[in-house]
Amino acid sequence: MSVKNPVNETTTEIDKSNRKFLYKKPIKKDNYKLEPEWEETPQEVRRKRLLHHQKECREAAFNAGRVILEDLPLSEEENEDPMEVDKSRHHSRRPTNKQYANKLMMSEWMLDVPEDLVDKWSMVPCPKGRRNLLVARKGRTEAYSRRGEKLTEFQSALPGGHSDEISRSCTLLDCIWMPKQRAYYALDVLAWSTQPLLNCDAEFRRFWLQSKLAEDEDFKSQGTKRNEYPILPLPCVSCDNDLSEFLDNLPALPPLDGFLFYHREGYYMHGFTPLVTWLKPYMLPEVLGISVPPSMDEKPEGYVDFMQYISARAKGKGISSNSELSMETNSND
Repeated sequence: MSVKNPVNETTTEIDKSNRKFLYKKPIKKDNYKLEPEWEETPQEVRRKRLLHHQKECREAAFNAGRVILEDLPLSEEENEDPMEVDKSRHHSRRPTNKQYANKLMMSEWMLDVPEDLVDKWSMVPCPKGRRNLLVARKGRTEAYSRRGEKLTEFQSALPGGHSDEISRSCTLLDCIWMPKQRAYYALDVLAWSTQPLLNCDAEFRRFWLQSKLAEDEDFKSQGTKRNEYPILPLPCVSCDNDLSEFLDNLPALPPLDGFLFYHREGYYMHGFTPLVTWLKPYMLPEVLGISVPPSMDEKPEGYVDFMQYISARAKGKGISSNSELSMETNSND
């Protein structure tokens, strides 16, 4: 029979409580003070409403996962949607499959620090690359842009993704493609081997994805018959840990674009969500009050502060200054 150590328990609770006050109050103009009192902001209100809605509509989320998969394992003649040529941009002539358009979950800027950041959120470093939806089915793996443009086709070790496994298996991954490394970094999973995961919370999806990628060494391979490009996991840390220490000991990765923050209870949804937020590396000290290594603290020319930066980005894109702002990278297509 184990005996609990009340001293250790108390110390842990105190450390956890104190850590909450390391994170700053929602950033507002001329207000950068650390204060214990919280206000509900529009982004925070939307988080709570969305979480409540997801819990109330769990069955609907499951059905959404079935919809994206139900036609994929059928025969080529029954399943293949007609491809259209995307002419929305100059010099763009890639075929577009509407079935895979706008399926990725997109983040918002962390306009305010979530009041439950320590208890309910995790942080994921993101290399600077191109968001892709990987679809493994019928013995091949296809990569699609956010708009549904088919970018490439190859063999992978994903269930349904190589010629040795022409079966009803289908896998969909949200990835970042790194051209220089010729590798994919997996951000999230929508379905694995015809098992939809849209109605699973982010913490479970992260565990599932990392476990599955660790089970098969072929995912690390490059240029093999079974796996042409590596499909690699990304490190993840719960925000109740020392984030500065995590950053100091971050495993070797390609150049970082920023950090995604996931609410651990959020489902995977298509489009923008306040349950996934985004910060550039050099914004972490300003927004969260944590230190970062010097290599992450290099600010762009003309940078003043967080709010000025995202306001300038919004104006450059013709977005109303009152609109919610999303991460402008990792959504490239």
